Amino acid sequence: MSHADTNAQLRYASDPSPEQTDAIAPRLDIAPLNVNVPEEQKGKEVLRLAQEAFAKTGSWVVFYREMLGVDGVVRKLFPEAESMRQFEASEEFAELQEMVAAMRSQDPSKGDSAEPERMITIRLPMSLHDALKVESAEMNLSINKLCISKLLQPVAGRFIPLQQGRRRGRRPGPQGPRKQVQDAMETAAKSAQPEASSQNSQGNA
Repeated sequence: MSHADTNAQLRYASDPSPEQTDAIAPRLDIAPLNVNVPEEQKGKEVLRLAQEAFAKTGSWVVFYREMLGVDGVVRKLFPEAESMRQFEASEEFAELQEMVAAMRSQDPSKGDSAEPERMITIRLPMSLHDALKVESAEMNLSINKLCISKLLQPVAGRFIPLQQGRRRGRRPGPQGPRKQVQDAMETAAKSAQPEASSQNSQGNA
């Protein structure tokens, strides 16, 4: 069994079954993306499709996934990190972010109504947490919505600290028993390979 097949069998507890995924998180039927558009026209190509997507859904989660998700329009037009950073500094990107904010203001649903949710746990200094509470109260937002708003915005490289030493913290993806199952399946697959090679050698002999 391949590594890809193993990963396909492992899901987060909140994930729907494979046959339910398309019903919960359907793709938007928007015009095809022109990936061959000239570099200087890529921002306009993003807005062309964004305006169509904006008119077809009331869910900001669906809109975000189609436009800014890992398989979205923006990532397909700007696959390299440097080109993505340049687009994030453009007027077209600012307009895209305004669309997301407008949809978040009008969307009464929760994210899990459009697609499964994920949870992350981060450690914050008490002073930063207190500042977030004050800021969320001033803006009449929940801390969750405030943090999502901040996460939707790109961070300039000069404001990001350099990673010192070994990366710490919980890795993304299945943990605990599911991770143990994955490791066991990978180990079994590796141990089966020499046996298969040996049988092939005997057959050739």
